[in-house]
Amino acid sequence: MKKMKVLITGGNGFLGKELRMQFQKNNYDVIATGLGKDRISYHNHIYLELDIQSPSKCLEVLQKHQPSIIINAAALTDVDRCQLNQSECLSINCDSLNNFIPYSIENRIHFIQISTDFVFNGKKGEYKENDFCDPVNYYGFSKLEAENKIIKSGVDYAIIRTSLLYNLTGNNFLTRFIKKIKENVELKIVDDQYRTPTYIFDLVSAILIIVKLKKNGIYHISSGESLSIFDIVCNFVKNMDSNTSLIKNISTKDLSQKAIRPINSSLLIDKAKKDFNFTPMNLNDVINRFL
Repeated sequence: MKKMKVLITGGNGFLGKELRMQFQKNNYDVIATGLGKDRISYHNHIYLELDIQSPSKCLEVLQKHQPSIIINAAALTDVDRCQLNQSECLSINCDSLNNFIPYSIENRIHFIQISTDFVFNGKKGEYKENDFCDPVNYYGFSKLEAENKIIKSGVDYAIIRTSLLYNLTGNNFLTRFIKKIKENVELKIVDDQYRTPTYIFDLVSAILIIVKLKKNGIYHISSGESLSIFDIVCNFVKNMDSNTSLIKNISTKDLSQKAIRPINSSLLIDKAKKDFNFTPMNLNDVINRFL
């Protein structure tokens, strides 16, 4: 039986690398693209260097490999950099879709877009998929523009909004904090911003299901539990027998960030639970299983 062919952009990123390996394990024919040299040493799929802002290079890859599924995990996610470099942000996060959508429509490709909880303003929290979007920073704006472009285009799509992706390995917000704690570096972490942290393997598993079932529309994928960033980090550090006294709580107003962050951008996941029995691990599940 012929393997389904999936193109994964952003293949060198935290999410992209896990997507590559899990789709390979699930017997997909994987073509991964990214900036720079391949950051995975051993695998059995194709990796190509690709700037998704280049129309000619994107078309060359699409025509040569002819995927039936595209997972767009490429993005500029540094929120402050996006605020300071808005043209670059919009070019990567939104305008680059023009290099994939027309081909996807013409060839009936299932287009999977990775989006963010930052499309919401964070004033109420516990957002559903159909809640009003009102981003408070340019990163969120660029991702919402991308969502709207996809929806209006008529492409066969699934948009997956997620929040605060983490693992106990790799380069992510949690491992960066833990590394500093182990080096006895004092950390100041906000205690009045709330997110729904998402274990990376739950997100990848959900994407696999969405692809296999050919689901369409918008889905929120996270743990479904609203926690402050301060509490998230403290819970992990306590269970690693590390020094929690190095973690100091700070309020948002005391930070000097270039871009505003939503206060409570927590995501409800009832739709995913109902549509395909999505059952993620919460923070304590991960801690108890792996620490």
